[in-house]
Amino acid sequence: MTKRSIDAFSALRALRLAAPSKRIARAPVRLSSNHGGPGSGSTAPSLSHRSGRDWALMLFGISAGVAGTYLWQTGKLGPSSVKLDAVVKHAGRKTSKGGRIVSSEELGEHSDLTSLWVAVDGNVWDVTDFVARHPGGVQILIDHAGKDVTQIFRGIHAPGTIEKNLAESQLVGRLDEQALAAIASGDHETQRIARARAALFGVDSVVTLNDFEKYAQGVCSDECWEYYSGGADSEHALRGNREAYDRVFIRPRVLRDVKEVDTSTKILGMDSPAPFYISPTARNGWSNPIGEVASTIGAGRTGFFQILSHVASRSLDEVMQAKADGQKIGWQLYMNMDRDIAAREIKHAAELGAQSIWLTADLSCLMKNVRIRSGSVKRNPAPADKPISRPDKPSRLSERHDPSLQWADIAWIKEVTGGLPVVVKGVGSWEDVVLAKENGADAVVLSNHGGRALDFANPPLKTLQDIGKHAPGLLKDDKFQVFVDGGIRQGTDIIKALCLGASAVGLGRPFIFAAAGWGPDGEMEISMRLMGVKNIQELGPEYLETSRL
Repeated sequence: MTKRSIDAFSALRALRLAAPSKRIARAPVRLSSNHGGPGSGSTAPSLSHRSGRDWALMLFGISAGVAGTYLWQTGKLGPSSVKLDAVVKHAGRKTSKGGRIVSSEELGEHSDLTSLWVAVDGNVWDVTDFVARHPGGVQILIDHAGKDVTQIFRGIHAPGTIEKNLAESQLVGRLDEQALAAIASGDHETQRIARARAALFGVDSVVTLNDFEKYAQGVCSDECWEYYSGGADSEHALRGNREAYDRVFIRPRVLRDVKEVDTSTKILGMDSPAPFYISPTARNGWSNPIGEVASTIGAGRTGFFQILSHVASRSLDEVMQAKADGQKIGWQLYMNMDRDIAAREIKHAAELGAQSIWLTADLSCLMKNVRIRSGSVKRNPAPADKPISRPDKPSRLSERHDPSLQWADIAWIKEVTGGLPVVVKGVGSWEDVVLAKENGADAVVLSNHGGRALDFANPPLKTLQDIGKHAPGLLKDDKFQVFVDGGIRQGTDIIKALCLGASAVGLGRPFIFAAAGWGPDGEMEISMRLMGVKNIQELGPEYLETSRL
């Protein structure tokens, strides 16, 4: 076992053993301007002083912080070593002296495509002309037209989003005091979540990752939960990802020396204590006040690699400010239709120090999420006499997702960044893996967007098996890696993917990330010992029974 691997596992053991098993009194949260990075002049606190916070960040921060909000609000995260005031604060632009006062009744009158207003942090914006350009599509704006959208806006968008997309002239005014008071007192969903958090038991009572999902649902809004847990259309792809792993069984070998087990590996040339990384996930701020930054801090303290979503609720600038000294961050890219805009975004990521660019290729248009749409209709049923407010032919195209992406764009991205590694994310056939390699990609992610893009898309594990049958050389290429994500819930799932030739796996959905708190130090090592395997290089298809895959 390498020294790096030993150190990482020792840290994980310390974090786990230091976990508080009982509810403790609320402690004040110190917001420090220093993170202990180079030139900060601060000294990193000892493990005994920061272990409670480290543990919470690993267990919930890397899980996108669904239950981490509870720990934050009750003070269980302990003293902070990162400047969080700018991260948590997400206020809208103030009105000018000429800004007028708007009542809730007037706001509600502007609730269709002919005149669409929304309120964010008390400021009222006219987004009628912006609807067609909204990266998230038209429907979500229609569903929230004429309403206060502060909570959902903060959870989805990074600071500065309004300034980047709306002109000062689109600022109508500010809600009156009566409307603001009604919003503060009438948010029953927030009150329900607060009660659920107060009743949440200690994390030591959680037995499996499925328990995280079951109990965390209560501390999410309905809309948030529908986004986190849902998939496209009938959700066959979503279920198929998980079911594929359940159809594969392990053929263990016995009477082998497995006293020492090493799970360390390399991801894009970087050392990793275990063969998984943090996949890009959006809207983490919906359930945690510091959003993706929580994952950044947890990953930095344990040696795992994080890829930040292009549409994260915290910007790459904020994440780079919060990362540890020497920590590497990848950046996931949705290619904008306007290549000048795309070039500026890519250059900015490279200038900030992104280690690699992860180009999403499987979302050329916006998917149809029936679960989210059905939930919205249930919460906001349209009156029988209300005219149709949606477009005659709703467009699933978005400026954020260029439908004209081609293989030549890999070389273009490398040119723009000065040669950063490019990973093509969202590959669903072995033939496209071959093309990715031929066109200069450094790696691919076999993925169907977590079942959120094309319904009935092939499970990534099946695509991995197809590569082994039709292009096995790609799985043994030292200069090309094949990653897999989707449906991974336990250490044996990771092992199954590695046996079929994957270099590493991505853990994407919030609750799957909780495996980082125990995974490599527990279940994965146990499974490898019981299989008769000492390191991941020994894993191969001969250890699997895949006839039902």
